[in-house]
Amino acid sequence: MSPRHVVQFALVSLMLLLLGAGCGGVVTASRPDLDDDDTGSGDDDDTGSGDDDDTGSGDDDDAAVTPPADPSEAGLFAFTVSSTQAGGMDATVYVPQGSGPFPVIVFTHGFQLSPSDYVSYGEQLASWGYVAVLPQFPGSFLSSPTHTELRNSVVSLLDWLDGSPAALGAAADPSQLGLAGHSLGGKIALLVASSDPRPDAVFAIDPVDAAPPNGGSPQDYPSVAPELMSEITIPAVFLGELQNAVSGGLGPACAPEGENFQSYYSAATSPSMELEVLGASHMSFVDNPACLACLLCPAGTDDPLVSKSLTREFMTAFFESKLRGELWPDAWLGGPELDELQSSGFIAAQLKNGF
Repeated sequence: MSPRHVVQFALVSLMLLLLGAGCGGVVTASRPDLDDDDTGSGDDDDTGSGDDDDTGSGDDDDAAVTPPADPSEAGLFAFTVSSTQAGGMDATVYVPQGSGPFPVIVFTHGFQLSPSDYVSYGEQLASWGYVAVLPQFPGSFLSSPTHTELRNSVVSLLDWLDGSPAALGAAADPSQLGLAGHSLGGKIALLVASSDPRPDAVFAIDPVDAAPPNGGSPQDYPSVAPELMSEITIPAVFLGELQNAVSGGLGPACAPEGENFQSYYSAATSPSMELEVLGASHMSFVDNPACLACLLCPAGTDDPLVSKSLTREFMTAFFESKLRGELWPDAWLGGPELDELQSSGFIAAQLKNGF
């Protein structure tokens, strides 16, 4: 949600608090089966496991391009969940069980939201063997930090990761670092990526570049797109929606045209992918799209369960490719799985700069 909704949010908050409403609950789902015959799971004659005369490398090749699990669903790792202080911020930490090494993903939340609105993302990442750190931004509804202050808070968290890796478990490997975030959190992830050399990849979910209603100074609320995009040199995915690109409902656009995921992608100079989740709204990506803050953003025409499943699916494939160097995600990042999702009307995608 864009900071432009502060006044409207206060009015709606008062109304709904009187009615006893509020955020809560976590929902997860997988996208419907697409009946894709080319899944590598059974009936394909070209399996490398039968009568092929070239028996030396077929099994290895098949294993390299076959995911260990469906990336739209939970992976194979059990995990623990705990709360800690991370670089001066409260944080929820999801840690896989095992010997690792496990890359680290820092996932930052949207405006007036919290880590509890993104539980399914932390669980997904941990189940696939990533340590997921979901910090709670400092401040309150009446006193929000500037975007520069939020960037600095995340940088302090990265410093904490470097100085206290054992706090995340002996198997955590912060030298393999990804950033992710939604809405304001997506912008902050990109702002960090533009100025800090430590992240290796960034996955931004409907990032919003907007400053508060009063504008603020460029020093406090720097615009990332297009001004700082040339400073981002790591692979990036910009995933978003167009349902809330124009004003509607109780306030201005939640992810306004000119400040949304398309703006970031247009200005990107690093290997980049743009993904539009067709029919989704700005709040389709949170675990409970009917939460209090979510009411300011009109609903889309999608099933939010499917939109979140698709988002987690591409997030998983992206980090498996860019942090672990796996080959199977190629099917999602420019191959047959992406083609099938596009032809089925779930996703519209663009790639550039050698992504």
